[in-house]
Amino acid sequence: METKLKHLLLCVPIFLSILLVSCSRETGDRFAVLSGVLSWARQDWSGAAVNFIRVADSARNDETSLIRDYALYGLASTYLAQEEYDSALMRLAEISPESPSEIRSGIWYQIGVAAYRKGLYDQACTYFRQALEIDSAAVDAKINLELCRRSMHTSESSAAASAPGISESGQNEDQSEILFSLVRRKEQERWKNRQNESNPGLEDY
Repeated sequence: METKLKHLLLCVPIFLSILLVSCSRETGDRFAVLSGVLSWARQDWSGAAVNFIRVADSARNDETSLIRDYALYGLASTYLAQEEYDSALMRLAEISPESPSEIRSGIWYQIGVAAYRKGLYDQACTYFRQALEIDSAAVDAKINLELCRRSMHTSESSAAASAPGISESGQNEDQSEILFSLVRRKEQERWKNRQNESNPGLEDY
């Protein structure tokens, strides 16, 4: 199971369509993200991270929030490719809950990949399903969901055949669960806010 390049390249058409109508600084940010994408494709992780971090740190106002979301997504993908899972999850948690659906689906996909690589197959299944709820056409999420189910079956079979032992990864799993919960909570808050906006006449008593 790998982080698919097309999940990172999903931002390219948007950049190309709006470069000409952006101010100079925003255009520079978009070119920086494109440079980061190209560096990522070459597996130049340092080059990719430098470009993504530059935009993520500089693009913080309302006009540039979308480009910052893409930069954060790219940075998380870079960390994930280097197996820096907790750093990737922290960056994904910074992405705006109002980001486009392709980014939100990609967030859950990336979280699923991180969980899978940590051996948290049940959680990974949940995250891939959430990615599919946002984008039902996400082929990679469908494939990885099936891989998770098979891995869960294999893991359960192996556990039943082996004697109990001492787990040395509990602390890392606890830390990961905190980060997973942070991203989940942000998504739940996004849905709650949308429900409140669609029902302005409802009040709490």
